[in-house]
Amino acid sequence: MTIALLLIFVSALAGLATGFTYRVWALILISPLIALLAAIILHVYGFGIVAGVTTITGCLVASELAYLAATYLMHRREISLQDAIDGAPSEQREQGIRRQHK
Repeated sequence: MTIALLLIFVSALAGLATGFTYRVWALILISPLIALLAAIILHVYGFGIVAGVTTITGCLVASELAYLAATYLMHRREISLQDAIDGAPSEQREQGIRRQHK
């Protein structure tokens, strides 16, 4: 049980690191690596097929949720429902436009 939780935690850390440094396309490389490494480690520790698949699924879900959390934290200032509703740029965007055209 401890090894499964450790694998899920390490997968979440990998997702956070990927989210802060790379784009979403990096998950195409990171996800299979996480699954492969987790499968090898779980096999070494004698996990069965059901427990192994469940743990690997948990690892992949934790990694991708951590990736989403990291990208949200990086871009939360740019995300505004108000912009989508009225179509006007936010104050931060308007300041960027003024600086470019002075």
